[in-house]
Amino acid sequence: MEISYLGHSSFRLRAQNGMVLITDPFEANKVGLSYPKQKADIVTVSHDHSDHNVVENITGALKREEVFVIDQAGEYEVGGMEVSAVGLYHDKKRGRERGVSLAMIIRADGVSVCHLGDLGHDLTNKQVNLLGDIDVLLIPIGGVYTIDEKEAGILMNKLGASMVIPMHYKRKGMGKEFKDLSTVEDFLDKNNLSVGEKLDKIKVNPSDLSENVQVVVMNDRS
Repeated sequence: MEISYLGHSSFRLRAQNGMVLITDPFEANKVGLSYPKQKADIVTVSHDHSDHNVVENITGALKREEVFVIDQAGEYEVGGMEVSAVGLYHDKKRGRERGVSLAMIIRADGVSVCHLGDLGHDLTNKQVNLLGDIDVLLIPIGGVYTIDEKEAGILMNKLGASMVIPMHYKRKGMGKEFKDLSTVEDFLDKNNLSVGEKLDKIKVNPSDLSENVQVVVMNDRS
């Protein structure tokens, strides 16, 4: 599986059979980052906020006749890609402040990728078990609307993924709504993590995964 970063909480996952899945396409004007039109066979939407739900950014499918949108909890199989959408919360009050946010567990080519959406709380053991075994973890780190950088560090250790990719953090050019988010440097510093150079894309094979966690910071295409 090939993974590239489109910015904020949006990633592009390409399976070996050519199927493409995109997570959480966003409104460029709201986020303050560009979002070029994309093609994808599957689009996942963690929740109905405009920095995560702009399906109109996806102009068509590649391998299918039309784009398949996943925005409800459930189990899906589309073109050889399996997706489990699990309901979690956007806040620490069981959704009373910001509602539900879906975690998406995407399986293809023998690799399991978990996109945690705008997760706003720690996970119970039951919730961890619902997510299952995770190879690659896409985790929000910015705080304010999600777990913060310290909470993300604790949770990534609890989930035990081989590869961790941070998302939903502050970067230059973002709108004022996101000015109080932590940066990726805050996340690395507070958790005593080191990374290599930023990558444009990652190819993940089961044979490449190890028990030692690898944190990867990606360049986005905005």
